Amino acid sequence: MKSLVKRVLTLSLTAMFFNQITFALEDDLQKAILISITANRFQAERIKIAAENIANQDVTSTIPGGNPYTRKIIFAKNIYDKTKDTYLLKVSKIDFDKNDFIIKYSPNHPAADQNGNVKYPNINYLIEKADADEGKQSYEANLSIIETTNNMIQKTIEAIK
Repeated sequence: MKSLVKRVLTLSLTAMFFNQITFALEDDLQKAILISITANRFQAERIKIAAENIANQDVTSTIPGGNPYTRKIIFAKNIYDKTKDTYLLKVSKIDFDKNDFIIKYSPNHPAADQNGNVKYPNINYLIEKADADEGKQSYEANLSIIETTNNMIQKTIEAIK
């Protein structure tokens, strides 16, 4: 009888311990998904900014001597979320590039100043394309993490059953 009680207690303690580990694992796995989701939100915004810059790379002023479209840049920040007990990637701000505009001599252009110069956006297509490609690759990597983590959660649940 004593050995039966001891075995039942051991099994109960083992089950309790296993459940605590399982809940901790699920919590950590859910955090991994949350981190990937917030990172993907940032990457989506990053791709959007790069696409907007590419779309406006030839947009000049509508008035002579005026400023053209100004390139946008995005900044990221890791912010600690107390409710989730983890750091999450967020857009800290979207600002304008402070670099000089590209000046081209084009005296017949409607935006030409008195010297015949036209200001063009400070956008380099190759840089924007590379930024968009890097954002896309990061987005896909985060999707892969989400899928793998979901599979791990499913396998953990199956192991409990």
